[in-house]
Amino acid sequence: MIVNVDRSSVAMGDDTYPHAQQVEMSEGSTIAEAVAYLRIHKFLAYIAGGRATWLLEVNGRPAAVVAQQWAEPKFAIDPSTELGSFGPEVSLMFRYRAQIDPDDLYDTLAGD
Repeated sequence: MIVNVDRSSVAMGDDTYPHAQQVEMSEGSTIAEAVAYLRIHKFLAYIAGGRATWLLEVNGRPAAVVAQQWAEPKFAIDPSTELGSFGPEVSLMFRYRAQIDPDDLYDTLAGD
């Protein structure tokens, strides 16, 4: 299946090219596998200083917090959810939240 991925810009110079891409993934791939794939392929911008917080939305709904300083994202949904379960069109949007505390964002997202 084709997965539409996009991310917010992190600085004015980051706007020189579009971030939206289409990635071919199996419908059986999990959301955790999709995020890991995008991180390995450096889809998210690297921020000097090593601190960046991203809110992942799947089809417009908050799903996880990804932080440059974390080894793994924290999911507000079941990370083993297969991409195919989100419907025939899947969109992953990473919204840059600068250097805010990713734990605070996750706590808000998870409702703690």
